[in-house]
Order: sequence, then C-alpha cells, then structure tokens
Amino acid sequence: MQSRQRKITINYRPLQISGGIEVVGSVPDLQVYQADKNEYTPDYTLTPLTLFPRCNATDPGAIVKLGTVNANLTNMKWYERVNGVRTLITSTNADYVITTTGTDKGKIQVKKNVSTISPVTLEFYAEYVDAARTGQTHIFQFSRLIRAVDGTDAVPVIMLDSPSGLDWNPCRDVTNQTITAKMIVADIDVTDTDKCKFFWYRVLENGTRELITDGTGDNDWEYISLNKNVLTINRDMIDTGITYVCRASYSKDGNPSTAPDDAIAEVSTAIRRKIPALEIDWKGVPTQVADGTRTINPRPIIRDTMGDIPNPSELFNCKWYTKTGAGNYNLAATGYAPSIPFVDGMMLKLEVEDRGPFVAVVTEDGSYVVTDNNEFLIVRQNG
Repeated sequence: MQSRQRKITINYRPLQISGGIEVVGSVPDLQVYQADKNEYTPDYTLTPLTLFPRCNATDPGAIVKLGTVNANLTNMKWYERVNGVRTLITSTNADYVITTTGTDKGKIQVKKNVSTISPVTLEFYAEYVDAARTGQTHIFQFSRLIRAVDGTDAVPVIMLDSPSGLDWNPCRDVTNQTITAKMIVADIDVTDTDKCKFFWYRVLENGTRELITDGTGDNDWEYISLNKNVLTINRDMIDTGITYVCRASYSKDGNPSTAPDDAIAEVSTAIRRKIPALEIDWKGVPTQVADGTRTINPRPIIRDTMGDIPNPSELFNCKWYTKTGAGNYNLAATGYAPSIPFVDGMMLKLEVEDRGPFVAVVTEDGSYVVTDNNEFLIVRQNG
C-alpha cells in the first residue's frame, strides 16, 4: 500500500497599500504672514493644524475592499525637515502633539507657525504587519509640506464640493455626479470672474495625469460635461474607482495664465465604487413541497441595510446551485426566474455576483469593438 501526504494552504493575494496625509478640520496647511502686523492667518499657536496619515490596506480578494489600519500600526514615527535637516519628533517637543493609540493613531497637531523662508516638511513613517494572513510587513511613508506665504498679495485657494475620498454605492446613489470647484482669494469668491482658470486632470492607472478638456480624449468614458469650474461625470463608467485633480491659475488683473500656477495648491477627489454588505435569500420555494413536484421556481431576494435593492438585475448576476447527498454543488440555473429540476432531499444554494461597472469591449489585440453605427460597445464587466 502506498500513500502520499501534502499540506494545502491558502495562497493569499498580497495586500495593496495606499493612503496619504489629510488635513483634518478647517485649519489649512498654508499660512499667510502679514509682516506689518506680525500676524499669521491661521495662527497655529492658537488653533493648531491637524494632519492625519490615513493608511489603507486593501485585500483584493475580500468583499470589503478598503480598510484604514492606523490602529494596528507599529514603529510609527514623525520627522520634521527644515532647510534639509531632518529631526525626529518626540513627546518632549512642545510644538507637536501625536496620537499614539486608537483609530486616530498617527494624527499630529502642529502648534507652531512656519517661517515664510523656511517651510516645514513633515515626514511620516510606520509599519503594518499582515499578521492574520501572510505575516508580511508593509511600509507606509508619506510627507506633507507646511508653508507660509507673504500676505501682501493673498494666495488663491481652490476648494471642491467632493471630499478627498468618496465611496459611491451604485445600489443607492445617483449615477451622475457634479464636481464643483471654487476659488477664494482673501475671503472673496472669484470663481465666476475672468481672473481665474481651472484645469481638470484624470489620474490614470499608471499614475500619470491626463488633462480633461472637451470629452473627446481616449479615456473620457465617464465624461458628461465640463464648464470651467464644474465637471459632471457618469460614475457607472469609472471602473472600480478614479481620482480627479483640479488646478488653477489666477491674475488679479483678469488675465490668468493658460497653464496652472504651481503656487496655487491643487485639490483632488478620489471616487471609489463600493457596494456594502448584502443579505441574500429567496422566496417561492418552501422547505417542503408537494409530492410529484418536478421543478421549483425560486425568486432571489437581495437586500442591504436599507431594504430590498431596487432593480437588482442591473447590478447582480444570480447563480443557482444544487446537490444531492454528499455530492458537490453543481450549477443548475442562472437568472432571476429560474426553473430548477427538483429531486427529493436536494440542497439549493444561491450565489449573487456583482456585475461590476460598465467597460468597453475589446478584441484579443486590444482594439475596441464598435457597432454598425460606429459606437463603442459597452457592457457590464461581469456580463
């Protein structure tokens, strides 16, 4: 007699790491210094600047795609860099307060003002150990420039009405989103004047930025319209997510540059397609059926925390599996109105699959498939 033993383990997909340093609250990371008054606006000694290094770890194989792991960070450090000199920030440094525990771990308060000629760069470092899966250590490293400018001429500030990180739920949220930018100069809204121009960019998968103009670009799938400071998109066409960056130029004389001004801080919004946890069941089939039953006709029920999903067939595929005895489950039917052969004592299982966002159909050589009217063929990612 011969035998063989072999250990079988889970092949975990590596975590995907992302994040960045966010400004928390309404105090900006840019100060305006008025030399004649010796005043800072805002004054960090009175109202500290608060920054949060959001550390995300994404498990590509999990239902919940994004998670902030700050509470589980180890070997966390903040450094201050001024004029090329890098200094570790310790608990004895009265200019900073660092949160060291909980979900806000890593948050830092800046309680000193910045020189106009010597900006401060804050550098964050931390490690995250994927203890529950691979044991791998992941490194988070971010930096943020804190600077002060001469207040003789006010510095324009851009704002977006879409947050820096936005989860879009296609089950409940409207498809189209309008993103509006605004420019403020010395507490005056100059958006609708001829003193400013706005420049919108789409961040591609490789990290490069693509200028959005009139909707005729190679990647303008989600584009609906652009009117100076207002960009309208179809979120069903953003794949799993997309990031937009808005930049601007300004001239107090009404002749803004045709290129973005590097002195004006850019703003961005990252929009992510995210379906929350679902509850699935079926109706139309009791646990005991009448003698002589040959087929059963279950109907799926798909719910979230708000109730039944409206028009679920637009977003989900239904797959029905059956098995008898100790056998394996086999696919018996698909769809929302299946007719499934009945065998006494059989097990019935329903799987609901996200059909995904809309995508363009391509051939094996990467060419787009077009219709007879020379329009791109668009389908759901999972059929």
